[in-house]
Amino acid sequence: MSEKLEKTVTAIKELVALFKTERTVYLIITLISVLVLIGTAISLIIRSDSQENTIAVMGLFGSSGGIVYSSGRLLKMWSEAMQLVQKVIEQKDG
Repeated sequence: MSEKLEKTVTAIKELVALFKTERTVYLIITLISVLVLIGTAISLIIRSDSQENTIAVMGLFGSSGGIVYSSGRLLKMWSEAMQLVQKVIEQKDG
């Protein structure tokens, strides 16, 4: 492996380590949101009477939004890291 590529990989490892806490927080938010989503869905199934379940529906939309946001933030970092590696490899080839 070339020295430039090794430095890039090391920099990515350091970047990932730097944001470990943030990734953990986003992962926890995702897990809590999934649990709320499943709990709300079960509640809607059990209480399928004629009342409006406004709170349950709001819970579904709120938790699904949390899942989408936190998952997007997790994937954004990985995407940026891979773009950095790709640039270094292209510079090496070019």
